[in-house]
Amino acid sequence: ELGAEITGYSSAFGSAALAETWGAGSAFDGSPNSAWSSAGDGDEAWIEVRLAQRSQIDRIEFWTRFMSDGTAQIFEFTITTGDGRVYGPYELPDAEQAYGFDVNFEAEVLRFDVVDSSGGNTGAVEIAVYGAPLSEE
Repeated sequence: ELGAEITGYSSAFGSAALAETWGAGSAFDGSPNSAWSSAGDGDEAWIEVRLAQRSQIDRIEFWTRFMSDGTAQIFEFTITTGDGRVYGPYELPDAEQAYGFDVNFEAEVLRFDVVDSSGGNTGAVEIAVYGAPLSEE
């Protein structure tokens, strides 16, 4: 994992701060027992992170949250890098686990945008970014 700082997000349920229950930090805390929940953003939900430095990204993992009434589940998302390149959409078959995607791009900033969902308080149980920092010249 490359170390990341959350630089923005669409919303958080109950206006939760990053480290609070439902806060955006829950998507990157390594725990399947917490989740970031947007405040009803549905397909408009997004979260953006800045890595410690520009890196070669080779794998992304994403675990969508869901609610027992069938809402809040993300079916597809895209990734937009700081230079405006868009990757995906990546499909999430269900909300039972994290799904991994082999990728190949360089980035320092990554924005995850929901493309298709069941609506409601969409968000993520976990998001992970893997790769190697690029050497500074």
